[in-house]
Amino acid sequence: MHARILTLGLVLLSSCCIAEDNGETLWIPMTDPGLLWDSEIRLEATLYKPIGEGPFPLVVFNHGSTGPGIIDKDLSIKPWGLGAYFTKHNIALLVPMRRGRGNSEGEYKESYNCSVNSVEAGLRYAQQSLDATFAFIKQQTWVDQDKILISGNSRGGLLSVVYAAKHPTLFKGVVNFSGGWMGEQCQINAESASNLGLFAQAAQNNPLPHLFIYGRNDAYYSDSTIQSYVNAFAEHSSQVEFQFYQLGGDINGHEVFYNYGDLWLYGYNQFLKQTGMLK
Repeated sequence: MHARILTLGLVLLSSCCIAEDNGETLWIPMTDPGLLWDSEIRLEATLYKPIGEGPFPLVVFNHGSTGPGIIDKDLSIKPWGLGAYFTKHNIALLVPMRRGRGNSEGEYKESYNCSVNSVEAGLRYAQQSLDATFAFIKQQTWVDQDKILISGNSRGGLLSVVYAAKHPTLFKGVVNFSGGWMGEQCQINAESASNLGLFAQAAQNNPLPHLFIYGRNDAYYSDSTIQSYVNAFAEHSSQVEFQFYQLGGDINGHEVFYNYGDLWLYGYNQFLKQTGMLK
C-alpha cells in the first residue's frame, strides 16, 4: 500500500558499496480460468539466487496491493536489498507478481470494495496465482523443497498467513509484515473476510512458526487493532512471535518493511535460524 521499493542497502549488507541488482526475471505458466474457456498466461517473477546449482533454501515474498491507485499496477516489485542479503547467506528469494500486476498477464481483480464477497473473491483470486507459483517451484531443481519460507507485506502478509495455513507441509515458517486485506475503516466483521477472522482461522491446527512484524501508527490499522490480530492468532496457536516497532514521530507504521530494516532485520535473521532456513 505504498510506492516505495525496498532499498535496505547498507542496512542489509555489511559491504560499504553495492549496486542495485534487479535479479533474474522468470515466467511462471498459469491456467487462468474463464467463464467460457481457460487461458494459458504467464506470471512474472523476480529471482535472486546464490551462485551455483543448489539446492538452496527459498523465501517466497508476496507483494501488497496498489492502494487503490497509490501504486501503479504495472510496477514490478524488486526488493534488491533483501535479495542481496539472502543470496549472501546462500538463500534464494523469489518475488512473484500476481495476475494483472507488474508484467504478469491476466486481470487484476483484488478489489477494494468493503464487502464480504469482495474480500473472499479477492483472496481466492490471489491464491490461484500462488497455486501456479508453487506448482512451478516444485519443478525447480535449484530449490531445497524441504526449506521454503513464505513471507509478504500488507495484503501479501495476510495472504502468506492464509495460504500457509492451507498448505502447511510446504513451508518451514511464515513472516507477515503489516498484514491485512482491508483497512479497519471497512468494519468487516465476518470471520471469512475480516482481518481478525482470517488470522484466527489461519491459526487453528497450524503447526508452523510465524513471525508478525508491524509498525505503530499504521495508516490502515490502529495499534490496538494490530494487537487484536496477534491476540486472535495467538489464541489458537503458540507458534507466533510478535515484533511491534515505534518508527518515530508521525511516520506511517505501514512503512516498516520498506524503510526500517535496521529495526527488524535481527529478529528476522533469528527467525530464519529458528526455522532451519539459515545456519
